[in-house]
Amino acid sequence: MPNPKVIRNQIITILITADPKNEAGKSIVRWFKAEPPKSRWPGFPFGWVEAILGPQEPPVGAKAQIIDQFYICVADKHIDSEKADDSILEFADSVEAALDDDPSIGGLVAASWVSNREKQKVFIEGDYSMCAVRLTLSTRRRE
Repeated sequence: MPNPKVIRNQIITILITADPKNEAGKSIVRWFKAEPPKSRWPGFPFGWVEAILGPQEPPVGAKAQIIDQFYICVADKHIDSEKADDSILEFADSVEAALDDDPSIGGLVAASWVSNREKQKVFIEGDYSMCAVRLTLSTRRRE
């Protein structure tokens, strides 16, 4: 019986294997299992997958339906704010494509889909533009 930890770890495995890139051909430096503090940023771009869980419906027959959600986040920076923005939008597309290629997440869930996409921009280290994208991956399974 898969639990959110197992599913999160498999999502990371899928993303490492797919090796999503931006237009410049840059890959994610490292995937984390939760958002790292700034002191542990490994360099850009980096990402993390975080289980946020979700509702569980009462059993119909013998099994309950569980819909869990996971945040898949990627952060990148560039001195040119437009290039930072372009990079993160390209990562959003390539990460989503990797997730679409395995909707059962290695057979752990009945279905998964990207249910939301969000972007944020902040300025760090003087005039660097840091952009991040957060995809919400919803999963459905019965237990």
